[in-house]
Amino acid sequence: MMIDKRILVAFLILISSMVFSCDEEYEVFEGGEFSLRLNQPKRLIDGSVLELVGVEDSRCPENTNCIWEGRSAVKIKWTRNEIYDIDLNDVEYIHVQVEEYLVTLVEVNPYPTTGLNDEKVVKIKIELN
Repeated sequence: MMIDKRILVAFLILISSMVFSCDEEYEVFEGGEFSLRLNQPKRLIDGSVLELVGVEDSRCPENTNCIWEGRSAVKIKWTRNEIYDIDLNDVEYIHVQVEEYLVTLVEVNPYPTTGLNDEKVVKIKIELN
């Protein structure tokens, strides 16, 4: 059985375009948890985009004594039909309502140390409310 080279080439192009067109940043949407890094947007399955635009971390570093335990706070831009600036922190604004969704700050890592701190990774959760 002889396969026409044009059909084989077309088939390989189709398969490779399906494999390589997958966006690694695509995430499950409703009820999903998202890990965000500064200035590395994530495209959601509904076409909207999440972007971590700021992180403040004044939590007391490990193995130290502090007068105040501190807090972590994040600023996220969520681009949907319009742009939402979301401010969350781990003390008083853990949740915020955006349209019909509840956005929750889950964690900010790594926890501060007395040495050099690595780039922060923020985990949030979005669920229908």
